[in-house]
Amino acid sequence: MAKRQTRRSISVKGITYQRLKNFCEAQGLSVSGYLEDIIANRLDEANVPVPERVDPRPEPVAAKPQHDPDEIISQHFTF
Repeated sequence: MAKRQTRRSISVKGITYQRLKNFCEAQGLSVSGYLEDIIANRLDEANVPVPERVDPRPEPVAAKPQHDPDEIISQHFTF
């Protein structure tokens, strides 16, 4: 596997994906290869330059704990 992952994800409607998958299977193509060719051709037609490098994905922010485990609930409420 590559040292740095450069794949990204996109979302499409389920019906669109199924149509695409069915078409690619009938044509003996991979879905990702077919889409990459279409997208690259459209970008070339629009004269969109090819970047010299791919920006890395931002590091995910660690999930903040919902509450401090040492926190005393009574300090927020009066009984």
